[in-house]
Order: sequence, then C-alpha cells, then structure tokens
Amino acid sequence: MNIPHNVDFRDYISIIGEAEAQEIHHAGFWREQIHERSKNLELSGDLLPWAKVTGFKLRPTEISLWCGMSGHRKSMILTGQVALSLMCQGKKIAIASLEMKPEETLWRMCQQAAGLTAGQPSQEFINTFMDLADEYLVIYDQLDSVKTEKILGFVNYCGKVLNCDHIMIDSLAKCGIGVENREGEADIINRLAWSAKHLNTHVHLVSHVRKPQSAGEEYIPSKFDVKGSSALVDLVDNLVICWANKKRESLKELGELDEKEQEYFDKTFDQLLIIAKQRHGRWEGKVGLYHHQSLQFVSREGKAMDYKIDQVFDNKEENTEEKIIQQIEF
Repeated sequence: MNIPHNVDFRDYISIIGEAEAQEIHHAGFWREQIHERSKNLELSGDLLPWAKVTGFKLRPTEISLWCGMSGHRKSMILTGQVALSLMCQGKKIAIASLEMKPEETLWRMCQQAAGLTAGQPSQEFINTFMDLADEYLVIYDQLDSVKTEKILGFVNYCGKVLNCDHIMIDSLAKCGIGVENREGEADIINRLAWSAKHLNTHVHLVSHVRKPQSAGEEYIPSKFDVKGSSALVDLVDNLVICWANKKRESLKELGELDEKEQEYFDKTFDQLLIIAKQRHGRWEGKVGLYHHQSLQFVSREGKAMDYKIDQVFDNKEENTEEKIIQQIEF
C-alpha cells in the first residue's frame, strides 16, 4: 500500500472510500437483473453439442478450464467439436490454438462438420464450411509460446472489438508462464476472469493434469489432479476434464474379444467428459461419449451428428432449448 508521505492513514482510507462509493449500491440496484435471472435460470448459457449434457451451460462472463492428460483429446473436443457446435448456434468464436497451425484447426473442424465414416469432404462442402467459419470464427495466427500480455491483448480485442461470444486458448503452457511459476498462473487466471466479466464473453482455457504416480492412462483424473497452482481450480467458474479410454480403443483393434473383454467393451465409452465444477449451475457429473471416425464425439456409437452448416440459425427467442438440441444432435 503506497500511502503518500505526510498523509494520515485514516484520512487516506477515507479518501479511498469516497472514491469507491460509486461502486457501492443498495440491493435494489439489481432488482431488474434478479427478475431476469428468475425467468432464465435454466435456459441461460450456450449448449455443448450433446443432448445428455444440457445440465451444463457456457454462460457469458465465465471462465472454463479444460483439463486432461496429454493425448486425451482436450483440443479435439474444445477447439474442434465444441467450437463447431457453438458456431452452429450462431455464436462468434475466437481461437488461439498455439500448438496447431490455423489450417490444421480448420481442417479438423471441417472433417467433424462433414461427419463422414470414410473419404474426405467434397469441395462444395468445404466451401460451405468455410463460409460458415468466415462469418463465425477468427483464429490467432501464432504458434508456440506467446507472452502473457499478448494473450490478454488477443482476448481483449476479440471480446471488445470483434464481439466474440467465446474465446478459446490452447493452452496455458504456451501463455508465457514458467513451468513452476504458480504466482504467474494465478495472475493470468485472475486477468482472464476479469476479461470474461468485463467483456461479457466466455473464456475457455486448456490445461493439463498431473501424471498419476502409481497408475497409467487408465487412471481417471479429478479436480485434485489439475497440474499447477491450486488457484487454477479455485478461480475458474467451470472445470471440464477429458479422459480417453485407451483400453477400449485397444480392444477395438483386437477384433475378437473374450467374454470378459466383451463385457468391458459393452459397458464403457471411448471418452469421458467430466464436469468437475460448475459454479453457477446445479449439475456436475460424468458423460460417456463414443469416438466416431469423422473425429466427432457422439452419444450413440457409430452414429455421426448431422451438422446442417448451410442452415445455421440465428439465436432468436423462438429458438428454444429443445429446438437447439434438435439442430445439434441427431
């Protein structure tokens, strides 16, 4: 606290208090907002692309942390299918994929949009997809580590100038923070949370979990396994953990399974999406998904989602949650 010389502490605090008075209001100041919240408590926020997770919403002014082990498809899910689904809901997305070239991000998303079991999207489909992406998606053309202030500048520009509804950063490890810099991690989370609130956008940040000491990739992480500062989990609004079932994948390759293997295969999923924290929602839990050949993650094995990218609708009042679900999952 830098108090000017020859200034009494009590006088100084009194002056600061007067300056802060404009931020202090009687509770009735928020009456209208409370009425609005009462009407939209369950409907507020954007949907993930799976009907079975309608209890989890992506609300403006919040920050979500997406975690998982290396190779457990965090990026494929978030900056691929989730971004695609949000675009199909008429939302504008900004992506800073610091580990993939922009064309690789776009190509993966295009494959997911096509939903093909074999072959490649047609040239006509690619053009239709690129028309959608050109309207609803911007990409930060940077790779490898980027200074923290540049990431914050990217977030500010996309939220304030481009009016992006969702801003995705992949990943925290590339945001110019040292491996053991816990203070730096807490600082950038605080700044991103501030940006989300003041820019009325949703910020998504990809991070990692610690390697289990006495287990392999079969270990399913929890919020206590998030790598880095404890502030990462404490300060974010939502925590989503991605876990790929490597055992089930290996069983797919075997072809013929014995009775025990078949039982495991029938009762499990390729991918778990774990909602480990939702500060402003009522539901937390695990959702099982299957990995489709198109790189989609689907609720029904072998059944790709039909993203009607040439019929993207606007978010008007008549688009109820039920209608949105019908558009994004079949």
